[in-house]
Amino acid sequence: MNGDGEISYDELMAAVTGELNPIRREIVIKAFNKLDRDGSGVIDMRDIEGVYNAKQHPDVKAGRKTE
Repeated sequence: MNGDGEISYDELMAAVTGELNPIRREIVIKAFNKLDRDGSGVIDMRDIEGVYNAKQHPDVKAGRKTE
């Protein structure tokens, strides 16, 4: 897409998924806004820590990953 002769993850995902329909787009926007706790337009670890608790994730519970 950017003409560098390589395909980035974002370019691949855009090509595979295409445009979201209005209903799916609204769901993605709502999810993003819930994660973007400080309203900066960027989701960072502080935002995620405020809304997601990994303690119940199966890999954390099994000891394969940490929070």
